[in-house]
Amino acid sequence: MNRLVIIGNGFDLAHDLKTSYADFINWYWEQRVNGFLDEMTSVSADPLCTFKMNDSFKCWKTFALQLSRVNKKSGKDVVKDIRSNPAKYGVKFSLLFGDIIKNVESKGWVDIENDYYQLLKRYTESTDCSHSVKELNEQLAYLKERLVEYLRTIGTNQYKKELHNPMIEFFDPADFSTEGKKKALENMRLENTNLEEIQNNFEEQKKLRPERIMLLSFNYTATAKMYGNFNVEFNYIHGDLEHPKNIIFGYGDDLDKNYKDILDRNDKELLKNNKSTKYLETRHYHDMLEFLMAAPFQVLIMGHSCGNSDRTLLNTVFEHENCVSIKPFYHKWDDGSDNYLELVQNISRNFTNMRLFRDRVVNKEQCKTM
Repeated sequence: MNRLVIIGNGFDLAHDLKTSYADFINWYWEQRVNGFLDEMTSVSADPLCTFKMNDSFKCWKTFALQLSRVNKKSGKDVVKDIRSNPAKYGVKFSLLFGDIIKNVESKGWVDIENDYYQLLKRYTESTDCSHSVKELNEQLAYLKERLVEYLRTIGTNQYKKELHNPMIEFFDPADFSTEGKKKALENMRLENTNLEEIQNNFEEQKKLRPERIMLLSFNYTATAKMYGNFNVEFNYIHGDLEHPKNIIFGYGDDLDKNYKDILDRNDKELLKNNKSTKYLETRHYHDMLEFLMAAPFQVLIMGHSCGNSDRTLLNTVFEHENCVSIKPFYHKWDDGSDNYLELVQNISRNFTNMRLFRDRVVNKEQCKTM
């Protein structure tokens, strides 16, 4: 019996790392404003946004020098000031970055991959979308490049025992689905054992120890590698910062009703950032499949929102015949509210068989916070 630990960005956030996309955008603004010092013209542009001085006799370097003498505002606030003064400055965002900024400002968070996919679907509705999609892919590539640059500036060695213990602890048969319990107990040679008596028999208890544990990290940071054990293996399914060329950043919802329309367009630009095809560039996906097929397994979800951006892969895991339990770790706030219901709602979207969903997902009373 094995255990698959799905690790998402919430895992990094639990280590006090500023790895949210909103944090990344704030860093981008700092870099953007600092870059004004190198701009000797009235126009400062990159693939995401263009700043223009309406007075063509002035340049952005002069603006930056004056700014450094006057105040110590954050890059985010400087850009806010620029945008609030259209008489002096013009600001133009690319369509993708405009959606990203809109979501950050209205919700305080953003899912860049989802924003990209929504635009991609809009483009497929047009008669000729090849040029627009090419530009969209260039914008996403630039965002990925800058995201890697940002994530390399942060790191942690803050190991947390309360996160490690659930990864390596013995299985609790109460977590197993009704349908999968028999298979799990047979695999651990406990099918004829009185489970209530196991507590007094250490030899029998040891059978509940996971034989193999895979930490399936959707993050690019090395945080998960602090949680090794004799039976732990690591799988950076979307790549890592040490191998930036292999990083996967795009969309992974082949179950979406509009996905067939994308395939029917017969345009390779539309599939350039499709996760299903990108998985074939490394062995990570096949290593995961071999793990799933090896034995019955339990899934722990630590910090992954289970949103649609990874729905194809998560469906493969959650509906696999060897999956006997899905145990989400949820977040609880100081006011007593939590996101368990929201999390399991997201998990449900990764199922096509709702009977399996109701049986395999562990109820809230048996789950833990992180």
